[in-house]
Amino acid sequence: MPLLRSAILQTAGFSHAFPTRDVTNEELLLGAGGERLVRVKQVHGARVVVASEAAGQEADALVCREKLVSVGIAVADCVPVLVADEASGDVAAIHAGWRGVVAGVVGAALDRLGGDRWVAAIGPSIGPCCFEVGREVADQVGFVVREEGAKAYVDLRAAVRAELRARGIPDERIEDVPGCTKHEARFHSYRRDGAGSGRMVATITARGPRAS
Repeated sequence: MPLLRSAILQTAGFSHAFPTRDVTNEELLLGAGGERLVRVKQVHGARVVVASEAAGQEADALVCREKLVSVGIAVADCVPVLVADEASGDVAAIHAGWRGVVAGVVGAALDRLGGDRWVAAIGPSIGPCCFEVGREVADQVGFVVREEGAKAYVDLRAAVRAELRARGIPDERIEDVPGCTKHEARFHSYRRDGAGSGRMVATITARGPRAS
């Protein structure tokens, strides 16, 4: 299946997509259900921008309040996080690599998104089976699943989930869309394929508030 979905986002009425490696730009936009897709230059930080002000910006999270506009972030091992507020219909797309997690990109995006009726989906990314880092990185991220000499294996998804929970989103409103990007050939992976790796653009579309 080229486009992966989150049941929790679908139930809340949000069009979105976590693509696999063979998805075209046209298929992605069609799958996301938006009229246009907004992206930014990603820099592994914690800056958040609103889609209407995103042109030419560097950031690692996008918030959208415009109905039928999609926001997307590119990943090839980092964690894609899609969040939506059920009341307002506003959405956020977050690029959460280990540097962004340490810098607080998840919390920064939720602060900018606003609201409190959030649902979130954590998309395919490098799993704890494959995310080998040095002790310095492991000490910053935490969530070490095992150690081998000077190296450690870290669960970056768990770090993201912990930040979502710390901001008040209960586990039952957070969904993991499974897949290890390095381990599974259906995904792009920088760790596996090097600098020539492609990217997958996780997207979500603002829907506006539902009619009462």
